[in-house]
Amino acid sequence: MSVMAAEVGGSAAGRLERLIAYRALVKYLVLKEIKVRSRGTYLGVAWTLMHPLLTIVVYFVVFRYVFRVAIPNFLAFFLLGFLMYVFFSRVVTGATTCILANETIVKKLAFPLETLPLAVVLHHLFHHAVALGIALPLVVIFWGGKLSWSLLWVGPVLGAFVCFTLAVALWFSTIGLFFRDTRDFLEVGLPVLLWMTPIFYAPEMAPAIMRPVLVANPLTSFIGAVRAAVLGGHGPSGVQLALIVLWTTATFASGAWFFARHSPRFAEEL
Repeated sequence: MSVMAAEVGGSAAGRLERLIAYRALVKYLVLKEIKVRSRGTYLGVAWTLMHPLLTIVVYFVVFRYVFRVAIPNFLAFFLLGFLMYVFFSRVVTGATTCILANETIVKKLAFPLETLPLAVVLHHLFHHAVALGIALPLVVIFWGGKLSWSLLWVGPVLGAFVCFTLAVALWFSTIGLFFRDTRDFLEVGLPVLLWMTPIFYAPEMAPAIMRPVLVANPLTSFIGAVRAAVLGGHGPSGVQLALIVLWTTATFASGAWFFARHSPRFAEEL
């Protein structure tokens, strides 16, 4: 077994310890991405918010004033779901090529390869946190959000959503290396996921034949739980919590196993 394989092999506890030991590398990779994206621009990090902001405005106008979706506080309803989808889709897209994009260090250095998809998640989490930090106060003050103790649910639900997204990133960072067409498939699959997620509509508005698909969509439970806490003034339902726990644990366990199994071959595939 090569030095690289030995470094990435081992038990889950050992891999976690090495990942913590390499936290400086994770910090460097995240800061590098933030600086590279904003280098030479006048608005810097603000540009990251411009695309989702303009998209939100367009979708809001179309669905609120053209299709006239009859959902109270539609802007807040839409905003909470769309921001979570944007975070998820950006992470999955970035994770798909994160190993290929770091070919030089993967071949030459021995380090926990999990740092690469983790850095992708943290990079987009930074921008997601900025967006939520702006959106949540506006939702609560102006757009129908309810100021109650139920808002405390937002933290745990989003924490579970980040763990779930990291698990999916582990899957796609592995698949994206061995199957280079993965990113092309995502260009088709992610827009389909957007429409199969109750972002522009409530789940009960969907036809009966489509509702099992919505239940099977992991994003539905996470988005629904956040909306319940912010707009409903109550905690997530028992079904939502059960599905969140199920999706997070099952996806994380399988993603970590899948990545650990195939990561010793990463350098050979590059």
